[in-house]
Amino acid sequence: MRNLTLVLIAVLAFAFASCSSKNYPDADWTNRQWTLVEIMKIPVQTSGSEDDAHLVFDSRGKTFSGSGGCNRIFGPYEIGDKQTFKFGEVGATRMACQDLPFENKFLETLKSVRYYQLSAGELLLKNGAKDVILRFQ
Repeated sequence: MRNLTLVLIAVLAFAFASCSSKNYPDADWTNRQWTLVEIMKIPVQTSGSEDDAHLVFDSRGKTFSGSGGCNRIFGPYEIGDKQTFKFGEVGATRMACQDLPFENKFLETLKSVRYYQLSAGELLLKNGAKDVILRFQ
């Protein structure tokens, strides 16, 4: 009987833990399109369409997808304590695009992200010096 009670407690504890919707703030990011509006303090022109450079996070799988402005991008990410954040290996389709230099700069900048901050409806991604290097709305 005691073993059954322990198993029941363990199952309930697991169920309640898995129901927690906010282990990290990225639970609020899921399925929201974050459109890039600034890179390295330089404003980015947006059109309000799917063609804009953007990210969509999947907090359950710790993956992201989106657009670099031309190609589809995707990959894993890690989020931790003290607002630490890091993108894993970023994959992308390889279509020839007129604005490929911009897209390459965006993808390269993703590699430098080490921290995040949510501020006034914006997602700010920062480098190791905690400077904002990517701003999303």
